[in-house]
Amino acid sequence: MKTVNITLKIEDDQINNFDEWLRLQLEVISFKILPNTEKMYNDDNTFKKLVKSVKQAQKIRDVYINDNNQKHLQDEN
Repeated sequence: MKTVNITLKIEDDQINNFDEWLRLQLEVISFKILPNTEKMYNDDNTFKKLVKSVKQAQKIRDVYINDNNQKHLQDEN
């Protein structure tokens, strides 16, 4: 079984029905509504630097996982 993370745009008035439908179809691990930070990103240089740092850290983490996860999965067997 795989864990999948997706980001969607959905109208405010459809969120509750979508959440309920999704939970009936799948095992939902996390359902999080993200704030709109577009204006803050455009106006706030500190926030822009934070976003860049997070993206860099996520990339480093993803590469590490891709390079090392298989040996940990083998340890389970």
